[in-house]
Amino acid sequence: MIKILETESSLGWGGQENRTARLINHLDSTQFKVYVATPKDAELYKRRQGIRAEFFPVEMRKSYSLKAIWQLYRIIKKEKIDIVSTHSGKDAWLGVMAARLAGVKAIRTRHLQTPISSPLSYNLHDKVVCVSDFVKEDLVKRGVQKGRLCTIHTGVDVSKYAPRREGILRRELGLSEEEILVGIVAVLRGAKGHKLLLEAFAKLSSPMVRLIIIGDGPQRENIALMIERLNLQERVMMLGHREDVAKIMPDLDIFVLPSSMEALGTAILEASACGVAVLGSNVGGIPECVRENGQLFEAGDSDSLVKNLQVLINDTSKRKERGAKGRALVEEEFSVEAMVRKTEGLYLAMEREQ
Repeated sequence: MIKILETESSLGWGGQENRTARLINHLDSTQFKVYVATPKDAELYKRRQGIRAEFFPVEMRKSYSLKAIWQLYRIIKKEKIDIVSTHSGKDAWLGVMAARLAGVKAIRTRHLQTPISSPLSYNLHDKVVCVSDFVKEDLVKRGVQKGRLCTIHTGVDVSKYAPRREGILRRELGLSEEEILVGIVAVLRGAKGHKLLLEAFAKLSSPMVRLIIIGDGPQRENIALMIERLNLQERVMMLGHREDVAKIMPDLDIFVLPSSMEALGTAILEASACGVAVLGSNVGGIPECVRENGQLFEAGDSDSLVKNLQVLINDTSKRKERGAKGRALVEEEFSVEAMVRKTEGLYLAMEREQ
């Protein structure tokens, strides 16, 4: 039995924490036992009932907290941990220092595209898992040793995200089957490109198209004001945060992710798993998950986005064809099973090296 200690200093709940939870819940429980150290006020800790692991509340306010390092060290020793797996800036330092003191292996997963301040904490880990080849190449450029790096794409639960079009969203919003729904599911943050999408949507000539914005975040008020300024109140609907994304995603006809930076673009993969045609900006790891399932457009170019949107709006058969190819792509390369299989292989290889 290989024992894994996951550390997470992030207090929020997004793609990063979702990936960690999915991975934990799908690991082979006959071979791996998982423990999680995270602050008590973190969303990961609050949702622990749905995660198949033993949790330890550990405060991680500073990356140099001796108290936190000592707590992690004691957990490693008491539970006989084999591998420490870190995720965010603060817990990466705390986790790898505790692992080094205890004499066990350490892995860091890099979930983001944003520039790193220093390669040091990465090079202290035995392995660094990257969620896309783009992230891996970027870390090499910034001084992380290439031999430590490997890519394991984020996996989508294809049993949860599936092309089951139940019409929930259309009934809730009072929309007919004839109306074409363009959607985005993302935190309302500048880098996600909501403003670019609204600019493009305002240029569309198709009256039977609606834009559905799902998510919440710091840009909520600014986006609402922009919708009003562009006179899009009748055509754009902001639904806020939803826990039923997997059920309403199949109701979309087109999914758009116009990010200015993106490590991979997991929402694109979730939409593809639901059989929805996708459009994504040509940045970061997005090109790795937009192939025959959709089309790339130039980042920051609303005219390029309008052109690609109009093609899909006008061609029902193309939307269906790309949706079907998206489902096949996710099942083959981006499923949870593929992510888990590669991660388990990494754990086993590291254990043999002990």
